[in-house]
Amino acid sequence: MGRRFAFVTPNFHPRTCGVGDFSMRLAQELQRRGHEVSIFSRSPAEVHPDGPGVAVTGADGPTPLVIAARLWPKIRAAAPTDLILQYTPQMLGGSRFGSPATLFLAAAGRRAGMNVVVVAHELFLPWGRRPDLAAGAALMRGQLALLMKLSHRLLVTMEMRIAELEPLTRAVRSARPVGVLRIGTAALPIPSTRTTGRLRLGVFSTLASTKRFDIVLDSFAEVLARHPHAELVLLGDFGKPDDPRGRALQDAIARHPGRARIRVTGKLDLRDVAREVAALDVYLFPMISGANTRTSTLPLALGAGVPVVATRSYETDALFVDGENILFADALTGAAFARAALRLADDGALADHVAAGARILYEKHLSWERIGDQFLAQL
Repeated sequence: MGRRFAFVTPNFHPRTCGVGDFSMRLAQELQRRGHEVSIFSRSPAEVHPDGPGVAVTGADGPTPLVIAARLWPKIRAAAPTDLILQYTPQMLGGSRFGSPATLFLAAAGRRAGMNVVVVAHELFLPWGRRPDLAAGAALMRGQLALLMKLSHRLLVTMEMRIAELEPLTRAVRSARPVGVLRIGTAALPIPSTRTTGRLRLGVFSTLASTKRFDIVLDSFAEVLARHPHAELVLLGDFGKPDDPRGRALQDAIARHPGRARIRVTGKLDLRDVAREVAALDVYLFPMISGANTRTSTLPLALGAGVPVVATRSYETDALFVDGENILFADALTGAAFARAALRLADDGALADHVAAGARILYEKHLSWERIGDQFLAQL
């Protein structure tokens, strides 16, 4: 007999939200296996066009706690066997100080006899010198510690986060070990359509501060010196026209020597994103934390069999092997990314080898079938 899952996500379609898209795809995989899944989030929350079979319920309110309180009767009415909190510290519109909303839902679910599982997509703010940031970091740690106490299982998206949580694990004397649930891609990969005789670089991302678009633009300028007909495609939702980060990116593109060969797609549906990534010759991943398994964008390129350039950093685990399934730039700089991209452009055998390894990595560890296996095995 199948289980009944209630997923609570920080946001959902039509808001751009990687956690919401993750929840939708995992829900589809669980449904494929005969389980029931419903998603609950703050309004607006509508059925995703790529997941029409996944039920979605929203609630609004002036604070995250009010939203959670309004969601709870709807969750209870669905009679789930498992309550899955797709956790970020600022769930349901919370501030930098976190919110008791998830604590309320975890406690309510436990009282109702549900199996309460926390999937921690983000943990907490780093410690900062500013009093408000220090207070936020402390409150978020306390919030997560209480969630560990209230839940039956805590899953994180990378192995390295298990060690990061050890002080909290000891503090709450958790008997069950923290598990790992890697992140899959929202846009389902399609096979690469790379062709010889051209060089098309690209990246799919938002304008978060951890994504270094300056490195992408700097690297493209150096690539153009060797390949003047190269192209750069910037894929993603870069916010509203008056957003400061979006304006800064547009200004940087306008000043770029290769501006005529840079294309900004704007927000696309997931199938168009998959097609655009499949048409790339090199995928650039300029995240300051390096190649990792907590992103929904990197698996798309890996699954398509597009060679990826990234860096090895503090979040990079042993799945990523330089020259086998990824090519590591030796620094997080435009020059280093350009050198790596040019190696792939000039050595077709290397590019094919890395692309084949990327596809194997995806199939073994980051496909939705494997993520579904991981998830169900740890309940």
